[in-house]
Amino acid sequence: MIWFFDRDGERLRYEISRGRADGGYRVSITQPDGTESIEEVKEPTELIERSVQLMNALRGDGWKVA
Repeated sequence: MIWFFDRDGERLRYEISRGRADGGYRVSITQPDGTESIEEVKEPTELIERSVQLMNALRGDGWKVA
């Protein structure tokens, strides 16, 4: 799943994907300058909780879903 966020003409990419090796999940955030942060979680409930935290933090920083 991929979401795009906009803020002041900049675009941020937020992606959730399934890990290939262990079946876990991967959350990737690519900043407008191309830097990327990646978090890996094992359980679906952990993924949901972390995703809510990250999206709320992005919204708190002024990012809006595009």
